[in-house]
Amino acid sequence: MTFAEKLKSLRTKNGYSQEELAEALNVSRQAITKWESGKGLPDIQNLIAISDLFDVTLDSLMREEEELEMSDESSCWITASAGITVGLLMSWFLQDSLDVKIMGAWGLGGGVIGYAAGYLGTLLKKR
Repeated sequence: MTFAEKLKSLRTKNGYSQEELAEALNVSRQAITKWESGKGLPDIQNLIAISDLFDVTLDSLMREEEELEMSDESSCWITASAGITVGLLMSWFLQDSLDVKIMGAWGLGGGVIGYAAGYLGTLLKKR
């Protein structure tokens, strides 16, 4: 995918019109059209702003062969959310057999474990 294709994909996937994205980046709608048509590229400040807005890495945004990749922090929080869900479900299912009274503790524990697993996953992926 080219930068132009990635930008358009991110914009539409996140529900932005060209006008709304232009306003968020403090540029003209024509600039967005130019970038999405492949007739130009944003400057480095706008690239960073796009990367932050859509929570993707600059590397995956600019390299043609790369698919869009979430930032490391995003993947950690997604894994933490899954951990919280698993922890809460476990406490709900086991509340009778283990006399579990504190469902929140299971959810919090699952979240911490999930975040740690996500962080370790990103470290291993970088190797």
